[in-house]
Amino acid sequence: MVIQKKFDLLMYKDKFIRYLKRKNYSVDTICGYNKDLTKFSKFLSSLYEGSILTEEITKNDILDYMDFLEEDAGFKVNSISRNLSTLKSFFKFLVYELDFDENPAEKIRTPKNFIPLPQILDFDEMNCLLESAKSHSLFYYGMLCLIYYTGTRITAARTLKKQHVDIKNGRLYFPYIKGGRDLYLPLHPKLSEVLDDLMESNQHNGSDYVFQSPKILNHPISAGDIRHNLKKIVKMSGITKRVTPHIIRHSVATHLTLLGVDQTYIAAILGHVDLRSTKRYQHLQVDNLKSAVEKLT
Repeated sequence: MVIQKKFDLLMYKDKFIRYLKRKNYSVDTICGYNKDLTKFSKFLSSLYEGSILTEEITKNDILDYMDFLEEDAGFKVNSISRNLSTLKSFFKFLVYELDFDENPAEKIRTPKNFIPLPQILDFDEMNCLLESAKSHSLFYYGMLCLIYYTGTRITAARTLKKQHVDIKNGRLYFPYIKGGRDLYLPLHPKLSEVLDDLMESNQHNGSDYVFQSPKILNHPISAGDIRHNLKKIVKMSGITKRVTPHIIRHSVATHLTLLGVDQTYIAAILGHVDLRSTKRYQHLQVDNLKSAVEKLT
């Protein structure tokens, strides 16, 4: 009797996704991992006609997949790097949590790529954006102040709960940021004032969230609603640059860098574990370093 192999990658993918949920990874991160692994499973299933077990996947299989993403799917280096990062995390999970013998992705080098910083808002443009948001509504003024004065991502901002805003002690708590970690941050005086006003105005709306959805009871505002209203605010401000919540986050990092804040502190504010994510802003300090360099004889 011939025992046929059973393609089991999707089963392990589901186990990995459940693991990420238990570890409180963000919804966006989990969706991204799920999408990447589904794509990888389709590639392998097609390549081996469904006759390969997860434990039989090799380094060459992953390299072939990276070639497929570049040559057939037309992915750019950034997207290929992201897919490889997903596979590294997935196989690391299989080794450490499910006792697999090897991690075939472990020794594959991430493609080198230069990720240019987006065109950020300067100080005057950021002030103009916030003033326009104030004219638009207290709700979105509070949202943009939160993103700017904390540098937080849109998911953490929109899901902020009232119980995690400590006006008295001047701090915020984000229980879930990227990577399943939590984060405490100080409240900027301007942010403290606007959040205090906002929560006073919505204290009886029956929602746990600072930024309540106008459509679903006790549910946070959607990312789509934020982006839609941000476009309106940008138009009101007269700013011609592309503006997204993530560009505001980049603006925070750039502004802090130009103000001479240590990169370690900026990394802590942004929730970066790997300092390489923050050091890409260091080149902005070149002019500030000029006087120091000129002291050399």
